[in-house]
Amino acid sequence: MKDSLVLKTIQEKIKNLGSLPGCYLWKNQLGQVIYVGKALKLQSRVRSYLNPNQKDRKTRALYVELYDLDWIATRTEKEALLLEATLIKKYNPKFNVRLKDDKKYPFLCVSTSEDYPMVFLTRKVKDNGDRYFGPFTDVKAARDTLELIHRIFPIRKTKLKLPLARPQRPCLNFHMGRCLGPCQGNVTKETYSELVDEIIRFLEGKKDRLVADLKSAMLDASTKMEYERAGFLKQRIETINQIREKQTVVSLDGGDEDILGISKREDEGQIVILEVRGGRLDGKKSFPLTGLSFSDDEEAFTSFLRDYYLNVTILPSVVYLPTSAKGNYDVFLEAILEKFGSSIKIKFPEMGPKKSLLRLAEKNADLSLTERILATKLRDQTVAMKELQEKLNLPTLPRTIECYDISHFQGSSPVASGVMFVEGKPYKAGYRHYKMRGYEGINDPGMIHEVIARRLSHLVNEEEPLPDLIVIDGGLTQLSRAAEAAIALDLGHIPMVGLAKKREEIYFPGEKHPYSFDKHSPMMRLLRNLRDEAHRFGVTFQRLQRKKKALKSILDEIPDIGASRRKSILMYFQSKKKVTEATKDELEQVQGIGPVLAEKIYLGIQNLKKMQPNESN
Repeated sequence: MKDSLVLKTIQEKIKNLGSLPGCYLWKNQLGQVIYVGKALKLQSRVRSYLNPNQKDRKTRALYVELYDLDWIATRTEKEALLLEATLIKKYNPKFNVRLKDDKKYPFLCVSTSEDYPMVFLTRKVKDNGDRYFGPFTDVKAARDTLELIHRIFPIRKTKLKLPLARPQRPCLNFHMGRCLGPCQGNVTKETYSELVDEIIRFLEGKKDRLVADLKSAMLDASTKMEYERAGFLKQRIETINQIREKQTVVSLDGGDEDILGISKREDEGQIVILEVRGGRLDGKKSFPLTGLSFSDDEEAFTSFLRDYYLNVTILPSVVYLPTSAKGNYDVFLEAILEKFGSSIKIKFPEMGPKKSLLRLAEKNADLSLTERILATKLRDQTVAMKELQEKLNLPTLPRTIECYDISHFQGSSPVASGVMFVEGKPYKAGYRHYKMRGYEGINDPGMIHEVIARRLSHLVNEEEPLPDLIVIDGGLTQLSRAAEAAIALDLGHIPMVGLAKKREEIYFPGEKHPYSFDKHSPMMRLLRNLRDEAHRFGVTFQRLQRKKKALKSILDEIPDIGASRRKSILMYFQSKKKVTEATKDELEQVQGIGPVLAEKIYLGIQNLKKMQPNESN
């Protein structure tokens, strides 16, 4: 139940809000902004969050943490939309959907504010008369496009303030036919402007129209016997046509369209835009999102459309979204109209070619998200190993780590498990099970001593490499016995730590008091993964041993089953399916088992399956 004083304080603040539009900022007890929202009427919207019996999961989760309220009134809801985007970038609130990468994406700039423009890469968009194209989500793609433009169009590549007072000797690009040489003053401003217009049409995706104009210019040059110019134009036409041939035709009626797909996993997500220009699939852009744990598709797309399309320089005529994102986008569309003087249409196709393209966009989003998550895990694993080396004062980077755990059921059927992680990832070939030989009952420290002694003896005898670190699932007592086993084999130099469960503390051999580290650090996450995997692996094996023992006991108790029949039953179901899942008819298929005996065995197995797997560790 939320503190009544907190609620009273918030309710008093709400009384002052009135019905103005604006943005509201929910804060937690530490004063951190955890959610930013916009509203047409601040008072009624904010009050709706104070109902603890909300149906919406996100609002329920937010209600638990909200402690304070702040707000900023605006003149219109459109202003609130823009302010909301600014505040989210500033505070990075955990409950808001937001672009994960807060860096500025690159643009291609055509410096049309100059007499002789050039094309270059930039991350700053200025209101100075230049034309900007983007954003590009991949800087390599932006550089590749820039290189392609420089290869097709002979525009200048050297920064100069033109025209020069004194013409200078042109660079190598002029002699290679890759620049018209405005620095030498041998190209008119009008001719150069025609070239710049071609580049702008190319970047706008209007390649069909560009090719038609270039063909017309080529024929005109040929008629005038300007064969060198006609040759340059023909070369440009051929290069552009080669690019167009590689682009898939997805819309026979042409048009500029964006098809958006989304993929989500817990708090992370990815949106992919398939850009269709002139009816052809012109490119793909991929954007990482975060803050999706409590958000539906409508909220995710609403946030993305605001952050992306209010910052682009060229609008498509139509944006296609999945039907799961249906909602009210009126404020966003009004903001687009106000900024660009024209708006876009948002459609939700349920069938046909556009639906197929939406599925393609979603597939690409899923692949991009998978790739990003794997890359993040790999980065975290590297960071975790470096942290382990630093925090645990290890002589080398712990590339190979082994973790050991003991499992038993109220002291019976004790087993041990050992798992191996290589480069921070599970290495299944290095997993080991151990049946305890020297101990019965509950004696975890003694069993840890036995399993470490057996493991290290095997490594020494087989001349196999030793692990860089051994983790013991347990506290000081278990760790001390494990260290004794290593010292007895003259292997006391192997780094070894114990990981206690309750407080996630780390014990070192010979030290009574444990150490605490940041529980959310990559290092601690890696150690917990090791411990949990060892526990899972051990419990699974222990349960299997216990069931085998119980099954053998059941078979032993049936008078008409001797050693031969018992062996036949176990062998038959090992190759077919688990005996615990066998039906009476299936039991009758075993050699030497008739209907009556099959009934006895079946009932015995059903009693076995009622046993509760309440394993201890």
